[in-house]
Amino acid sequence: MFRVLLSVYVLCVAADVPIMPTEYTSVMMLRMPYIGLQLPLRILTSKRAQKIEYYDGLQVDVSSPNGTHKYVFNNGKRDCLFTPSTPGPKLLEGDAWAPQVFFPDLSKYTLAGDGLVGGIMCKKYTLYAKHGTSGSMDDHVSFYWDSVLQKPVRWHMHNRPQPFGSHTDEYILDVLSFQAGAPAEIDLALPEQCKQHPTVADISIQIGSFLTYAHGTAVARSNDSSLLSFPAFLQPPGKSYAPAEHAVRREIFEKNSKLISELNRRHEGAATFKGNQFLDMTKEEVLQFRGGKRNGLSRDQRRTPQQQELVSAHVPSSSAVPPKSFEWRTAKPGVVPPVKDQAMCGSCWAYGAMGPIESIAAIQIGRYVELPEQFIVDCAWTNGTGSSGGNFGCDGGDSDIGVLEIVRKFGGVIPTAASYGSYLAVNGHCKDIRLMDVGAKITGWVDIKARDENGILDALATTGPLNVNIMVPEEMLYYESGVLKVDSCHYDPKQIDHAVVLTGYGTDEHGTDYYTIRNSWSTYWGNEGYINVARGDLDCCVGCEAGYPKLAQAAASVVV
Repeated sequence: MFRVLLSVYVLCVAADVPIMPTEYTSVMMLRMPYIGLQLPLRILTSKRAQKIEYYDGLQVDVSSPNGTHKYVFNNGKRDCLFTPSTPGPKLLEGDAWAPQVFFPDLSKYTLAGDGLVGGIMCKKYTLYAKHGTSGSMDDHVSFYWDSVLQKPVRWHMHNRPQPFGSHTDEYILDVLSFQAGAPAEIDLALPEQCKQHPTVADISIQIGSFLTYAHGTAVARSNDSSLLSFPAFLQPPGKSYAPAEHAVRREIFEKNSKLISELNRRHEGAATFKGNQFLDMTKEEVLQFRGGKRNGLSRDQRRTPQQQELVSAHVPSSSAVPPKSFEWRTAKPGVVPPVKDQAMCGSCWAYGAMGPIESIAAIQIGRYVELPEQFIVDCAWTNGTGSSGGNFGCDGGDSDIGVLEIVRKFGGVIPTAASYGSYLAVNGHCKDIRLMDVGAKITGWVDIKARDENGILDALATTGPLNVNIMVPEEMLYYESGVLKVDSCHYDPKQIDHAVVLTGYGTDEHGTDYYTIRNSWSTYWGNEGYINVARGDLDCCVGCEAGYPKLAQAAASVVV
């Protein structure tokens, strides 16, 4: 009888392909082995609302046609943020609200027989796409279905590494429990604090970036995107759009494809660019989860008087002229940690702050100690509102403000990553660090004068890797190698939307001076996670807001 009742909610088509119910309650575990992330989720989905609970309620996202609520910890105290209507750019007027889709469309998958998952014999459906001849870059996607209890069990994606999404090469979504049917009204209800006076802020559903990636796996790619038609682009992953949106997506795809072809033609021998599964997306859609740097205010405008007291100006070293080229990865191997991955959290500002602290501390003490980005995400919230001001954890912030808040609230003490805990990719509770091992101590922030290239080179070579805020043009999304030198990178502080770490500089064989930037999009983006950006007026604003944290007991300079 139990199986019969369940089957009412799950219809099957030819070849016994299950179609998932649109209303359900489920507990899942999302694993990203590449960054050691295990993200427990509870999803309640109905036709009128969807609630997503992370880490047993550590953060709760509730979306509906009225907007999105995010129930989070703000510096250790509960807060509720709210964005009216669905966040993110809308392609068409009147776009209807729809919940996040956590299961694939199996109509494009192939039934591959039986597969065992945790002792459960399942029907295994696969999606495969080949890339190259070695087999190491092929996509293998599997979905496991319990045909006895009629429920999903696992979605396993082992893919060619992609330049966005969460950038890992493997995702495993285990369905720990599943109940078809609409959740009870009381279970979908907003937390009480969200019913009163939520804080209006620019927020988004973080898990959406993973789902966008997951539904778009196995996308055909080519360095020359003009060789790839829009139907061919859609075919491998089983993507499909309603007629009106299909036309819009096709227009975006064709625009981006032409851009990549033109870039490879124009920059032949100097830089290379490659298409990917985001060819049918706008830059704004991509950066909704890949960025996190809030723009619109200058450094002085976004700081409080109390914070500004902790800021000083960079004083040039006694070195007359910086070396012609320099890179910390080779000057002192080990002081620049491996490229990290911010995953589905808009925390670039936290990575842009912690990267220089880790490296400068390693330069000074002679060994690298990993520090927790999650600490800044959890504990450096401010009371700013709107889209241009304030630190909001995974919904964006400013690196310098994060550092200054740690000095103001914790005396500059930063615990080790081992004692604070792993990166969660969501907003967490700000922990009591008083008994934790100390990884570093900061005393303030140092600004480098805007557009002072010599000052940047001097500070980099004598102090350590720097924090820089940049503007991300469309060309950067498809960067693969060489030096990015494009007109759209003409410096404009109002267009800054990403925080990164500057590790070196040099001159290429064509005589082009460049900066070397370490990103937080994993090693599977750009050149092993790095990008070279031209110096000068086309530096993507590297020179607009460069700076670095000031560490306690720091040497006056590091002579290299």
